[in-house]
Amino acid sequence: MSRFAAEFFEQSPALLYPVIALVLFFTVFLVVVIRVMRMKASEADQYARIPLEDELEVPHE
Repeated sequence: MSRFAAEFFEQSPALLYPVIALVLFFTVFLVVVIRVMRMKASEADQYARIPLEDELEVPHE
């Protein structure tokens, strides 16, 4: 850890939580972006049509 970071976290150990949250958010964001970029066009079209589909009717027994 750099000297600046060490001094920064010496002031309050609770300052580490926002950094962890940011890293976690950024990691999830990157995973979603990579997954979307690798998605096939047919799969993207299928997901795009979901809001337009009629609701499925549940048969009454």
